[in-house]
Amino acid sequence: MDPLAERANSLYWDSDASVNDIADELDLSKGSLYGMIEPRGASLACPDCGSELEYPNRTAREKGFLTCGECGLEEEEEVIRGLAGEAITLYSSAPDEARSRRTLWATALLGAAAGIMIARWMRR
Repeated sequence: MDPLAERANSLYWDSDASVNDIADELDLSKGSLYGMIEPRGASLACPDCGSELEYPNRTAREKGFLTCGECGLEEEEEVIRGLAGEAITLYSSAPDEARSRRTLWATALLGAAAGIMIARWMRR
């Protein structure tokens, strides 16, 4: 990134200055300024592809709206954080849940086998 683009991104993301004021300070048109602005990383992984989610602009950051530059996902930050928490919860409980399902199926199969054995025994 060239020094002017670095300065533009720094002023855009790290200050409360208006886009017009930043453009004037850097002697740029608003269109040129917007062309230099890079999305800001949100330090959250995309639930679809695993890439880092980004805030495309300051308004999106203020409203908590995220996008994925790789797969195009667009979602609210609260939803993504909820999904991240849910994934952790599901992952940590998955072994217990799988064990419970196996136990249920094993019990059902044993019950069916016992029923067949009793039915055969009664026919004799």
